[in-house]
Amino acid sequence: MTTEPNTNPTPETPAPAEAAAPAADRMRYVIPAVLSTLLTLVALAPVAYVINRNMPARVATVDLQVLVEEDQKRTLDVIGKGGDVTDEQRAVAQKLTIDFAKKLSATVDALGQECNCVIVNKAALLGGVTIDYTDQVRARMK
Repeated sequence: MTTEPNTNPTPETPAPAEAAAPAADRMRYVIPAVLSTLLTLVALAPVAYVINRNMPARVATVDLQVLVEEDQKRTLDVIGKGGDVTDEQRAVAQKLTIDFAKKLSATVDALGQECNCVIVNKAALLGGVTIDYTDQVRARMK
């Protein structure tokens, strides 16, 4: 018995270098695109900063009339509803009113700094849509 050599050709397997070629080809396009994107973002960051700094502040409103009326009712409840107001009651009412005005001013200033906006009296706004912070001011003043 003699053995004959196998004449069937063996299937060729791709060499590792040939399989890696498409991946290297893709990286040749991906790396410049990523670098270009990063450089563009770095170059435009100062422009975005300048634009953001020069934007006008947002406008928000507070209904001061409602808050003052609520305080007046509270003050009248404290001093009583009698017809004659004594000097002592008048002094108490004046002190409460001064304290309320200081507290209201401080609260509105703090809220304006927190929201980074300009807060105006709701009655002064003629048109447009704004955020109303009356409830937040009322809650902070209690």
